[in-house]
Amino acid sequence: MSENTERRRTRRMDLDVRVEMTRADKENSETIPVETLDISRAGIGFFCEKELVNGAIYRADIRIWTGDTISAFINLVRVSRQENGNIYGGVFIGMPESDWCRIGVYETYKEYDEAHEKD
Repeated sequence: MSENTERRRTRRMDLDVRVEMTRADKENSETIPVETLDISRAGIGFFCEKELVNGAIYRADIRIWTGDTISAFINLVRVSRQENGNIYGGVFIGMPESDWCRIGVYETYKEYDEAHEKD
């Protein structure tokens, strides 16, 4: 498989959400703000100035476009080192179906909107 081949099962979208994370396996771990790059029902891509542990589980509070907060656990599966921070990729684990569907609704809306922009 080439380096640029898309391996995700669900489409990632640009989305204006706010995310704060804490390390799930450490008590009293600091809250880490991250800059969301894209999100899907399966996972999230984000930029963070702090060094996070690839393979670790983080608890995330994701404030979505409706103003509601989705709490989820994220397993970091990818890190790309940058000069001023890192770009991370994570998959959601144990996300309730109701929250998964909320992201799915936005995916559907975004696909519809993009299809009709061409008209």
